[in-house]
Order: sequence, then C-alpha cells, then structure tokens
Amino acid sequence: MVDMRPFGRKVRRSLLNRDLMAGIPVIGLVMLIMLLVIFIYVLRMVFMVAFVAVLYLIMRYLTSKDPWFIDIVLNSLQEKDVFLP
Repeated sequence: MVDMRPFGRKVRRSLLNRDLMAGIPVIGLVMLIMLLVIFIYVLRMVFMVAFVAVLYLIMRYLTSKDPWFIDIVLNSLQEKDVFLP
C-alpha cells in the first residue's frame, strides 16, 4: 500500500466557491446591463430601471440557493430540442 500523506494538501474553501460579480454570475450581470442600456438609450424608457432592479434581485436570490442556477437555465435554453417518437 502506498502512503499518500505527503501528497495531501489543504484546499481553501474560496477556491471551491464560484466567482460571482455583485452576487450573480458574470453572464447574468452582462445580460442585465445590456438590457438596461437597451431600455434607457435605445427605447428611452427610464422607468424600466425598476424592472431591471427586480430582475437583479430575483437572480441574486436564485443564485444564493444554487450558484450554478443561471448557467443551467441559459444552457437549457440554448440546447437544441430533440423529438424522439
């Protein structure tokens, strides 16, 4: 039997956690910022800032439960549907 004790290393918890920006994944934050830019500059709908803020709070709540939730939803939306009879 091989002694594995010299190869054991402590792993910091921060290395196992997901990197989040403002509490949500980076792709979600980019989508919210682009949505906000479209609403304000292109459509001139300043009141939609409240809508984007509510979306941010919802995304942050869902990410607090599961850090990969937003990525799973986006991947499932992009996946090609296959019909098997």
